[in-house]
Amino acid sequence: MRHERVKYLFLLPAVIYILALTIFPLLTALANSFTDIRFGTTKATFVGLRNYIAPFSDYRFHNSLYVTLLLTAIAVPIELGLGMLLAILVNRDIRGRSIVRSILLVPLFVSPIAFALMGQVIFYEGGGGINGILKDIGLHPIKWRSDPLVAKFTVVLSDVWMWTPFAFLITLAGLQAVPKDLIEAARVDGASESQIFRRVVLPIVTPVLLTILFFRVVDTLRLFEVPFTLLGGGGPGIATETLTVYIYKIGFRGFFFGQASALSFIYLAFVAVIVSVLFQAVRRFYA
Repeated sequence: MRHERVKYLFLLPAVIYILALTIFPLLTALANSFTDIRFGTTKATFVGLRNYIAPFSDYRFHNSLYVTLLLTAIAVPIELGLGMLLAILVNRDIRGRSIVRSILLVPLFVSPIAFALMGQVIFYEGGGGINGILKDIGLHPIKWRSDPLVAKFTVVLSDVWMWTPFAFLITLAGLQAVPKDLIEAARVDGASESQIFRRVVLPIVTPVLLTILFFRVVDTLRLFEVPFTLLGGGGPGIATETLTVYIYKIGFRGFFFGQASALSFIYLAFVAVIVSVLFQAVRRFYA
């Protein structure tokens, strides 16, 4: 009996942590989502499902949803493809492979907010790092942050730079786990390098690629730091305003806590649907 009590005593801090920092805020946000609570008000009025219905007629919500899906649909495939390409190259027996691998992993150690702050200098249009180089070689500077279309590309480029190393590292581990005997047997049978990759390597590495796809889609859907910090809150205008940035503006600039809470749960349901679809695809592959 004393052993059982000690066991629960060790579990108590974790339970308190979860209740205090997860369950309680979640339930509070859920309750607030059905009210018109705002910062500075002493009384909140119950409004039912109004906060959940209103966003679907709001063009800002439609735009932020479109931007989020667009950036995810462009960035994730590039990261997956580029990561695989780099992994295939580094997996070969080349001189200085360990040094190249270490250099490629450097972006993993840079936090998104730190890169967003550095990006203000790198993508500075009046003579920043990239435009300075373009000017030196006789090319016209690019409007990285002031052109709505180019600004989306800036966000994609930033995300690709930061997270391609993740795809590269995981894919490289998958490639190195492919049995050498299978590759040698395929070569003995006369298979070309492309056939070996398509028929031997790719089927074995596919579960790894699906795992990378799963994590990157979920992570990119919550993209916040680069659009908010580098592009001035989703600028120019609302060209790069993702769902997370939009929710932040509603909650911490407009102080409409009830609306922001409802938007957060809509966003949670939206991500849950996408995760469920991806999870079912992974399950069908393993079935």
